[in-house]
Amino acid sequence: MKNLVCLTALVVTLALVFSGSALAQRPSPTATIHQQHLTGKGLNSHHQPLPGSFFYGGDGDPLSYLADGLWNQVSDDLGIDGIVYSPFIVPQFAKWNVGVLYVNNEYYPYPPTGIVDAAWAISASPGGTPICSGIATPVLTDTGRLYFDTYEEYTTAVSIETCTLSGTSHGQTRLAQYWENVTVETSVGGGGEQLVYESNVPDIPPPDAVGTPEPRNQSYFFSEYFLGGKLVNANTQGFYPNQFAVFSAGVAAATD
Repeated sequence: MKNLVCLTALVVTLALVFSGSALAQRPSPTATIHQQHLTGKGLNSHHQPLPGSFFYGGDGDPLSYLADGLWNQVSDDLGIDGIVYSPFIVPQFAKWNVGVLYVNNEYYPYPPTGIVDAAWAISASPGGTPICSGIATPVLTDTGRLYFDTYEEYTTAVSIETCTLSGTSHGQTRLAQYWENVTVETSVGGGGEQLVYESNVPDIPPPDAVGTPEPRNQSYFFSEYFLGGKLVNANTQGFYPNQFAVFSAGVAAATD
């Protein structure tokens, strides 16, 4: 009987330990993923930018100690909002007929559920008056990158009516810089939830980047829930300096 009691106590203790580990790995709706203190391992994968990309900021790196994500969704279930604005440059004399915007988002749980639509915009300043904008049904493609053994990354792309962007002309010294956002709206219902974070790009140089390099340290974050309606430099949300210097976002031509 004494041995049985001891064995029972050991089983209960182990159950508590493993259930505690499981609970520790369950993410919560925070502004950044690093705030969740997840300890799971990452899995990296090579995934090409979308065809016809004029610009791509580069791949995230789940194996980096700087790997992170910033809240990028409007959750009807949780009442939490957040928008990431990523910069890009149209080269001098160039003219882009943009047909696709995309970002690489980290999703939990996965495969993602409850994706209603995605709001997208291109503007000449972060959060400024849009040059082009709209609501579209996003197409999600698994990149094969797994973060913290918890979040799976998906390229989240929207097709848009052609939006023409121009680079600077002869004699102009300024850069033709724009900001893009693709922000999903989720509504799972039934007490469920979907967490969505845009991946940062910690590696220098950024893997698989396309076009003029993404301007570093010029991404911005807006949130009524986390920031009380303020627009701030994304780096203010990082644990390490310049942790959100670059995001995994892209701009592509229309494809048939």
